[in-house]
Amino acid sequence: MSTLYICPTPIGNLEDISERVLNTLESVDVIYCEDTRRAKNLTDNFSISTPLKSYFVGNEVTKVSEIEETLSKGMNVALISDAGTPLISDPGSLLIQELIRKNYDIVSIPGPSSVLTALTISGFELNEFQFLGFVPKAGKEKQEFVIKLLNSKMPSVCFTSPKRLLKDLDYFEKEGLDSEIVICRELTKKFETVYRGTVNSLKNKISQNLRGEITIVVGPSKNDKKIDLDIDSAVKILLDQKVPKREIAKSLAFVTEMSVNELYEKIKDL
Repeated sequence: MSTLYICPTPIGNLEDISERVLNTLESVDVIYCEDTRRAKNLTDNFSISTPLKSYFVGNEVTKVSEIEETLSKGMNVALISDAGTPLISDPGSLLIQELIRKNYDIVSIPGPSSVLTALTISGFELNEFQFLGFVPKAGKEKQEFVIKLLNSKMPSVCFTSPKRLLKDLDYFEKEGLDSEIVICRELTKKFETVYRGTVNSLKNKISQNLRGEITIVVGPSKNDKKIDLDIDSAVKILLDQKVPKREIAKSLAFVTEMSVNELYEKIKDL
C-alpha cells in the first residue's frame, strides 16, 4: 500500500538532515511542502529532483483530497514544512486525520524540532512540559495563554516573531509572570543566541531590531495559587453594576485562591 512520509527538515543547519529523510525525499513520487521555493532550495542542495507541490494553511482543505487521490494510485508522498517537524504549529493535522480514517499507511521520521532543541538547552526539569504554539496577538486568547503559563508547574514552550517579542514580554510582565525564561534565537544557525532571565531582565537584553526565528521556554510558575479563567468576566459584570473595586476584590477572594490585595492590584486600574 502507498505511504505518506512525514519528513522533518533542518531548522537552520543543513547538516542536521538525516540520511533516511534524504533517501525518502528522493524515492517518493511527490513532495508536498509549505513553500515550493524554500523547499526547492533544500532539494537542489541535495540534488533531489522529486516534484514539489504546495500544501499550506490557505489550501489545506482542497489539498487533502488531492493527496488522497495520489496515494490511491499507488504513489508515495512526503510531507515537509518550511523547517523542523511537520504538523507542529504547521498544517497537516487535517490530512493525517483523514488518512487515518481511510486506513492509509503513515510513517513519521524523527528529526529536527526547535521545540525539543530549546527544551534541552533550557536547564529546566523535563520530565513533563507543555507546548502552546504561537503566542496569540491579542484579546481573550492571549489572556488565556498567559493564564496557562501562570498556572503551569512544568516548563512551557511557545513561538513568537522577533517583531512581537518585546510586546509579548511587556504583556507577560503586566500579567505578573515571574518565571525564569529562556529565549532561543536562530537555533542551530550561525548566529544562534540564547537569553536567560526574568521578564524584566530580558527586556533590557533584547534589541528592538532583533531578527530570526524565536522559540521561548518559560519555566514553571512560582505562583502557588491557581488563577481562575473566569475572574475577568466576573470583574466586568461587577464593574458594570457599579460595585466598588475594593468590594469586588473582597468578594472574589472568597471564590478564588487569590488574596484581596492581589485581586485589587489586578483590577484597580480598570
